[in-house]
Formats: sequence, C-alpha cells, structure tokens
Amino acid sequence: MDTEESGYVDPADQWVLDPVTGRYELRLDAPSEPVQVSAPPDPVPARPARAAPVRTPAARGGRGGRRAAAPAAGSRRRKAKPHRPPAVTWGVGATCAVLVAGVIAGIVAQRQGDGPAIHTVDVGAAGSKDPVHAGAMNVLVLSSKPTDAAVLLHLAADRGNATALGIPPALVTDIPDCPVGGATVKGASGQPFSAALTGRGPGCALRAAKQLTGLPVDHVVLVDYAAAKAASSGVTSADLCVDRTLADPRTLTALARTAPSTLTTDTPIGTQKALGALADAMGTADPAHVTFVTVPVKSGATPPVADTAKAAQLYALMAHDVSLSPDHPPAVDPKLVGPRATHHDTRVLIYNGTGVFGASQDVLGWLQNAQGADRTTNGGDAHGRAARTTLQYAPNQADQARSLAAMMGLPASALIPGTKDAAPRANMTLTLGADFTAPGVPVAPPTTPPKGVTLTPATGVHC
Repeated sequence: MDTEESGYVDPADQWVLDPVTGRYELRLDAPSEPVQVSAPPDPVPARPARAAPVRTPAARGGRGGRRAAAPAAGSRRRKAKPHRPPAVTWGVGATCAVLVAGVIAGIVAQRQGDGPAIHTVDVGAAGSKDPVHAGAMNVLVLSSKPTDAAVLLHLAADRGNATALGIPPALVTDIPDCPVGGATVKGASGQPFSAALTGRGPGCALRAAKQLTGLPVDHVVLVDYAAAKAASSGVTSADLCVDRTLADPRTLTALARTAPSTLTTDTPIGTQKALGALADAMGTADPAHVTFVTVPVKSGATPPVADTAKAAQLYALMAHDVSLSPDHPPAVDPKLVGPRATHHDTRVLIYNGTGVFGASQDVLGWLQNAQGADRTTNGGDAHGRAARTTLQYAPNQADQARSLAAMMGLPASALIPGTKDAAPRANMTLTLGADFTAPGVPVAPPTTPPKGVTLTPATGVHC
C-alpha cells in the first residue's frame, strides 16, 4: 500500500533527535501533518529520522518529560499499542536473572576450583578437619551397597606403606549413637556392621569403625559404584569396587572429576581439590607395600564374630604404624633416634595405672637394682586406670626418655613430649598402663601379623 489514511503515524517518525542530549528518543506525539509513506521504513531506530521539529523549553515538562501537543484539527490519532506484553517483559528479566546467577555461580566455582558438587556429611569432631595432615592417617572407604565390605585404609606416617583392613558387612559389632539429620539415632549392640550405614549414613559408619578398631578415623568416602558404572566416569568397570579404588587411588580422583555425584564424603574432603589431595596421599606408597587383610573372625561362627585376640593384634599393628609388607620394615620413629642419657642420670617418677597392686614398686626395684637407674621414684597409684603405658617428658629430657624407652622396651607411641623445658633434676612421669605385664618385658606393639590371616598385596587385588 502506497498511502495510509489521514492521521496515520509512521513508527519511524516517532523517533526524534533530542537537541539537548544528542540522542534519538521515542516520541508518542502525532505529527501535525499526515505523512506520505512511499516505502517500508527501515528498522527502528537504525533509520535516520526525518528532520525533527525543534522543541522549545516550554514543550518539555519536568525532568526528561515532555508535554503533549494538541492534535491538529481534523486529524485522527490511533491509540498507542503497548510496547511489550507483560509476559515478555518478565521473560527478559528472568533471562537476565538467570544469566547473572550463572555468572555468580561460575565465579564461585572458579574461586573454589572444584567444579561439580560432591555430596557431603558433617561428622563433626569424629573425623579430622584437615583433608591431609602429617603423621599416620586412617580413611574409611565404603560402597553404597551394604553387601559390599567396608575397608579402613591406614596410611603410614612416612607414606611408605599402607594397610587396607576389610570389615565384613555382616560382622557382629556394636553400633554407637549417631547424629542423623539434626537428631540422634540410638545405637544397638550385636548388629551387623552394615547397619551403621543403612538408615544412619556414612558418618555413623565412621563412628562404628572407630569404636570397633579403637583407631582414629580421619575421613570417610562412600562410593555409589552402580551409578559410577552407568556414568562416563573415565575408569573401567573392572576398577569400580572398594578394593580396586584403594589399590589404585587414581580411580577416586577420576570419579571426583567426572562423576562427583557418585561420591559422598565428610565435609573437609568434599571438594575435588581436597579429595584429590587425599587421593595423592593414598597413592604415595608403592602398591607392593600396600597390604590387604580382613578382620579375623572365629571359625564357624554364623553370623561372623571377630576373633578378639587376632583382631586386637591387627589393630595394634595399625595403631603403631607397623607395616604388614614383608619386605618393608617399619621406619624408626624420630623420637627414638638421638643421644641417650646414662642410666644413672635418668630420673623418672612412676605411677601405677594398671589396677594391679604393687606394679609401680616392682618397676622401681627393677630399674634401680637391675638397670642402675638409681634416681627413680615411686609415685604410687595413678588417679585411675590407664589403657596404655605413657612417658611424659620435657624437651630437655629427650635423652633421658630415649634411655628409659630402651631399658623398658617402650614404643615411640608411648613417648609424649612436652613444650617447655623442665627444671634441673626434675623427674619425667611414667604411668604404667594395661599393656604393662612385668618388669623387663617390653611394653611394645606386636611386630608381626597374627598367624592364619591372609595378606594380599595391592598388585593382586581384583574386583
């Protein structure tokens, strides 16, 4: 159509140059004269507007406003259409909000350097707040299916060896009280170990493993292997089981990177970066020095019940950082390395925490008469029974501590150094515990695994 009816307003003519701002603005006032249109208008506002009428100051009303002029006589004015339906306006605003939220989330992810989320549980003081720390560490690795055995991995202090202790899911044990979802789920005795996970969660399994073995458990990792196998996780299905994850911690790193939703961990290791650091620590030892063993059970017991004596020996080996690898002897603890005082100059006050009458006097007599440590003193009974023998000493008494440790066969774990030097001729403090048997008998952990248990190197572990 070449022409429009009188009063038609070309949308292009509503964009006019504001002489004050120097920008084109949309003007809804109809022109005083009809406009002939000879061709379709160019896209608005890219098309240069026709010469705009110069507006006088009187034509402007208020800041940025304008006063509408009266329509020309005989002209008809169309009702202005809405610029954009409300739904469209909301949609654009929502899109902007999503973009902003995405940018913010991206910034947070970049700051954390962690990518997709790993499910986490808060175990509080039951675990360690540091992903990796100096000294020996214990990490519980679980499968999401209760039928799969849990494995408690012990990392040696020097990271030169590791022991993977399998806990049968049906092993009869006591389940402790566990916080779950803001409430406390009461524990129960005589339950299968898997009950700690079923209905309670990985945090409770950590507490149960700690109670069962007497070992501190730093972290827990729960893997949904069924989901991991279904996902493109970057690891082969043959490697997706608890034992293989520990035999090759690269599996854990790959899962954290490509299938994080298959993992549940305690909060301190609930990021790719933290879990990667832990996996690196787990993978430091040569696989030939990573040994798998299962909690010994009594023969013929159904359901399985732990062989208390053999299990205690394994727990003690782990507690004292003794390797189960036959060709990897345990490293000598630095606390036992260095000069030793003479027996005569070794001063110690002895307390009896064994619960057996006269134990401290027996040790005193043996030290003075058989060892020449004649400056020792009997302190009598301790305040209560002690689970293990300990020797507390000041930094300037380290040579005396090494001397007494050699005489009595004390392990490095029994030596507890202080932070401040002691006064001249002050005594160290020896408290005899339940592990003490008799004077002259070493108070030391076992050095070999119990007879009858099967030891498997990581190189021989398969799913």
